[in-house]
Amino acid sequence: MKIAGMNITFRHYPFHYFLDSMESLGIKHIELWAGEPHLYVYRNGFETIRNINKEIKARNMKIVCYTPEQCVYPYNIASSDPHWRRVSIDYFTENIYAALALDTNMMLITSGIGDFSVRQEESWNYASDSIFQLSKVAEKEGVTLALEPLTRFESNLVIDTPGLKKMIKEIQSSSLKGMIDTVAMQLAGETPDDYFSILSELSHFHLIDGDGQSDAHLALDDGVLNWKEYLTSLQNHQYEGVCTLEIMGSNYYQNPQDAIMKSLKKIKELGILSSGYGGTLYE
Repeated sequence: MKIAGMNITFRHYPFHYFLDSMESLGIKHIELWAGEPHLYVYRNGFETIRNINKEIKARNMKIVCYTPEQCVYPYNIASSDPHWRRVSIDYFTENIYAALALDTNMMLITSGIGDFSVRQEESWNYASDSIFQLSKVAEKEGVTLALEPLTRFESNLVIDTPGLKKMIKEIQSSSLKGMIDTVAMQLAGETPDDYFSILSELSHFHLIDGDGQSDAHLALDDGVLNWKEYLTSLQNHQYEGVCTLEIMGSNYYQNPQDAIMKSLKKIKELGILSSGYGGTLYE
């Protein structure tokens, strides 16, 4: 396992401040949130993206997952509006190529949210068709699409393991793989074992705490989730991927480095890491 930092926690700081913070903490792996003001595919050209890539490589860091903003911006692959849906598919396609320009082969996607004015089955079909189209691009380019179940507050489609299993089975693409977000998982009443029971491979993992009632993404030990047991489960299943600290919220945006540092300390207390922040989870 490896621990990754995510720039979404640093959304009110310049991108170079985020990189400086990760470097000071010894974190070499990054999940790149592609959202304003750091990186937005329709504002930043590929020359800018290449420059960002150079800056990351100069620090001996690696982008392990590319995550385009998809919950705030007006893109929704499950929309019943065909034009909006087409624009949304185009947006994610552009982001696949941005991910490639950043030398990463994994991009996070979600199912979107179905319009409440139509039957859920209809919305599901829209999402399925959109993901199918994206998977064909991903297959051609050698990119893994990490499909993240959202919470019930964010979507009415893929929000648990049955939904994840159903979507992956429908798409039948080697590029589409499942992942875990611990907040969504807990709200669905599930554990990592439930995911491992349905997936041939777990592609990615968002390690955060939560309050058990909302979609709050908290620093470790700021909530009530059994995150230590989740890590034990990953070890038992020999998970060798990345665990991203996807910490969000106004309580953290003013001092994001402190939130990451405290969470790293909590992980270190488990005895998983060697002394200092250069342990096996970081390198």
